[in-house]
Amino acid sequence: MANPHIAVIRLTESGSFDPDVRDTLIVGPGMGTSVNGLFTEMAQHLTHRFQVIGIDLPGHGQSPAHHEDVTIPEIAGTIAQLVKNRRQTGTIRGESKVYFAGLSLSGLVALELALEHADLFDGIAVMASAAKIGTAEAWNERSEMVLFSGTEAMVEMSAQLWVAENFHDHSKLDTQKQALANADDQSYAALCQALANYDASDRLGEITLPLFTVAGDQDQMCTVADAQQISSAVQNGSTAVIKNAAHLLPLEAPQQLAELLDSHLL
Repeated sequence: MANPHIAVIRLTESGSFDPDVRDTLIVGPGMGTSVNGLFTEMAQHLTHRFQVIGIDLPGHGQSPAHHEDVTIPEIAGTIAQLVKNRRQTGTIRGESKVYFAGLSLSGLVALELALEHADLFDGIAVMASAAKIGTAEAWNERSEMVLFSGTEAMVEMSAQLWVAENFHDHSKLDTQKQALANADDQSYAALCQALANYDASDRLGEITLPLFTVAGDQDQMCTVADAQQISSAVQNGSTAVIKNAAHLLPLEAPQQLAELLDSHLL
């Protein structure tokens, strides 16, 4: 089965023409969101060190719909090939270190990259995620609901979990709510199945890459304990907590998250 096609979005100017040869940070969003808008502000706080490249999940944002089954390893394989291609074209310069930071579902992709494609990366960040997110039963139910009612049915329930109660930037949140409403139903359902089938819990001890986890203290989906479990189980882990934040950390605390990534991705 072919790996899914994933759109690549430059969130800062290309490092191809950067005389300082900055490091490269690839960021991935959670299911139901798009990288543009979610990570844009955070990326601007990192331009002193990184060129920041975003990816959209299949059927989300600028990525085309994917109406076949898809797995977390297949998405990770696509990103690994992206890094190889960008090395060949010079977008990622030979001297540039490369990091991947994944949020929620993309946090699982980050773990898979650390397990199977570690040679391509200098460090990994897992943000608002877990070694196993939710239960297979719950994801199967959500998949069926979306195929029946569309992603629009998920918008308000998801938005309540995305941000903490003290988050009041409605325009930013509305952008992500619209991204969820616009997401391709079959692609979203396929990603639900990918979440149902992936569990890295028993393999965390194999990860030797430096790995940083971060969680919001009000996240009900992927908790502080989930982040701590990963960081304590891998061979070279560290962790942090962002207070008064829930699940969409780059939306809620873009500068604080940027500072944490800058200090932990060495």
